[in-house]
Amino acid sequence: MNAGNRCRVLVVEDEFLVALQIEADLLAAGYMVVGPFTSLAQSISAARAHPFDIATLDLNLRGEFAYPLVDELVDRKVPVLLLTGYAAHDLPERFRALPRLAKPFDGTQLIRKISDIYPVS
Repeated sequence: MNAGNRCRVLVVEDEFLVALQIEADLLAAGYMVVGPFTSLAQSISAARAHPFDIATLDLNLRGEFAYPLVDELVDRKVPVLLLTGYAAHDLPERFRALPRLAKPFDGTQLIRKISDIYPVS
């Protein structure tokens, strides 16, 4: 699949090497990357300032939970993929039904999950 310029992915991840790998995997699959962003404040600001189609969100950003950003994106009806080591039952109830990819994951799993959530024809 080549997503080309049609799908822009907001990447929120505080671990440098993980963020680089996510970015590389997305670019190799033809996605445009917005970010990566590493803090909650930076991520919220970017989500309001930059156009994107789907967001991949690490939930724990150096001890600060990204819940306010998740709430905002859900309210805006932006597709969200949670990237986390937390099990669904560890998440706030309102987030348990959101698509989630458990860490650690590989690029194939990431691309498959994104294309399931945001299919590009």
